[in-house]
Amino acid sequence: MISSQGRAFFVALGVGFFALVPALVTPARALEAVVFLSDARPSVWGTGVGGTLTTTWFKLLALEGEIARQPGEPTSSSMTSFQASALLAPPLGPLTPFGGFGVGVFRQSRGEARDNGTLKAFVLGVKLKIGGLLVIRGEYRAISLSGEPLLDMDKRLSAGIGVSF
Repeated sequence: MISSQGRAFFVALGVGFFALVPALVTPARALEAVVFLSDARPSVWGTGVGGTLTTTWFKLLALEGEIARQPGEPTSSSMTSFQASALLAPPLGPLTPFGGFGVGVFRQSRGEARDNGTLKAFVLGVKLKIGGLLVIRGEYRAISLSGEPLLDMDKRLSAGIGVSF
């Protein structure tokens, strides 16, 4: 049996939930497509390129798919990766800081040698929305590659531009 104070608490909680849900529902523009340039460490990597497709849920959670290609300084080496990330992304006006975790697969080549494996990433970044359509984004990824990769990658910095639709 619930006391009257307990009932009042649950009623207030229910009313609060239904009052806040409309404010948290995402607007029609819940997708972003961004292309980026990246720089990775250690310094055996050249300037990379990539793209992300991000969907935002309840103005707080972002789910992201990413493809990236990072050439190595020896021109015969490179790494291609595919990642899926879950990010906490609370908007603060036009700025949205974000952070979370990602997992994915990679393929490296160095001359004739090839290596495939999995990767884990810790992601931190910020994006700026201009006019509700243009997105400018910068991020840091701490990356852990499985096994003994041909070329190690500890971190990657990237900056990109895209659209929100």
